[in-house]
Amino acid sequence: MSTTSLEGKPSFWLKVAEENLFDMCYEMGLTEEKFIKFQKKRFFKSVFISFPLILLAFFSDWWWSLVGLALGGFIWWHEYNRTKRIYKNFKFIKILQFSKFQRLLAPYLLSVDSTLYGVFTRMLERTEEEHIKSAIERLLIEMNEYPSSDVPFVKFAKNASGTDDSILFMTTLFDFQQNSSDKTIIMELVKLSSEQLFEGVDEIITFKIRKLTMFPTKLTMASFIVVLGYAITIIADSFTSGFLG
Repeated sequence: MSTTSLEGKPSFWLKVAEENLFDMCYEMGLTEEKFIKFQKKRFFKSVFISFPLILLAFFSDWWWSLVGLALGGFIWWHEYNRTKRIYKNFKFIKILQFSKFQRLLAPYLLSVDSTLYGVFTRMLERTEEEHIKSAIERLLIEMNEYPSSDVPFVKFAKNASGTDDSILFMTTLFDFQQNSSDKTIIMELVKLSSEQLFEGVDEIITFKIRKLTMFPTKLTMASFIVVLGYAITIIADSFTSGFLG
């Protein structure tokens, strides 16, 4: 991960970030400038929560400062974990969309006298996902620039999905174009993409079940907060009445 700003000076906000945080945000489309804004917002949110309690420690018990620091640290940690969850969902969607792309690609590859360039040109018209469409556009340009290199295929796989399976799929396509006309290779790739798609469906089911399982817990916690607030109000009211009594 880079720890220098756009001007080449050491960046404090990049240095204090977790090891993989910038890489995750960058892959999701955040520039370095936007990432620094995210870090600042994350920091000031933590300070906003902790500072009043630290200030309270000067007029009350010292342990309020520990509570403030703990809450500030929790907010900082929570924002990192929230970003990890967003990134995991982002990666999952990319993998699923690439699996759909593979299945759409297969019939064109099995056509008589089809060329990869022609197939990708037709896929550009059929594909709806913007990030895959833009990756195909770059692939077509680079296929013209580097006709004998698999680098454009590897770059496409990394941009469109980023998994080892996607890189294997694209490099196999390149080898097929360069060295073979055996359609059984395409059939094996179709089989591989189908297996990956079913794995993605299983992950969706698992994810949905996990969300449904957590719903009663979240509902219970929300109810507990309401009950706790009501209880505190009753206790405060009773205490005030007895004190004034």
